[in-house]
Amino acid sequence: MEKNQLVELALYYIAMLLLVFFILELSQAVVGDIAIWLEFGIILVVVFAYRYIAVWLGIDPSGRE
Repeated sequence: MEKNQLVELALYYIAMLLLVFFILELSQAVVGDIAIWLEFGIILVVVFAYRYIAVWLGIDPSGRE
């Protein structure tokens, strides 16, 4: 694996992590304090949906194959 692919993958996963934090903060701002199990469910949905959304938008990294 080349250095460029590793950087691309790292940026991909950093963006996913930031999206998870953003959605959790947004949900807490809208709903208030939520249960840990609901937060875990939100994290799972975001993580699994992120790949399909990235592929759909055409921003999926090439090193992921």
